[in-house]
Amino acid sequence: MTITLPAPATDRRAADRFGPPVGCARVVVRTDGTFSPHPDFDTRLLEGHAYDVSVSGVRFELDTALPVGMPVEMELWLPGLVDPVRTSARVVRVFDEHDDPGPRRMAAVFTAFLTPADASRLAVHLGSGYFAGVD
Repeated sequence: MTITLPAPATDRRAADRFGPPVGCARVVVRTDGTFSPHPDFDTRLLEGHAYDVSVSGVRFELDTALPVGMPVEMELWLPGLVDPVRTSARVVRVFDEHDDPGPRRMAAVFTAFLTPADASRLAVHLGSGYFAGVD
C-alpha cells in the first residue's frame, strides 16, 4: 500500500525542517524504483547522509549527483528510530558544485510513503523534539 502526498506548495520550506547530527542520518537511495530485499544484487543502490529532514522532503548528499526530476526510493535511517522511514521522492535541487565542493548535496521532495506507518513514524519523530530545528 502506498500513501500519496499532495503536490508540494511553491514555498520549498513550507514544513519545519529538522537537522540530525551531521553524519548520523544514513540515506539509502535506489534509482530503479524498487526496494530490493537483497541490496547486494541492486546495482543502483547509493548511500549518503541526510542534513535536514521535514515531513515533506530531505536535503541529503551522495557521492554522485542525481538529475533534477529523477524519481527515487529512499530509506532514511534516522537516529532514535529502529527501522528506516521508506519513501518515494523526486530530486528537486542539486547544489552547485562550485559553491558546495565535495559530495553532491541535493534536495528531494517526498511523493509517497511506503506505508502509513512510515509517514506516521517520521511525523511523530520530528515532532518529538529529538532534533533541533533548521532555519
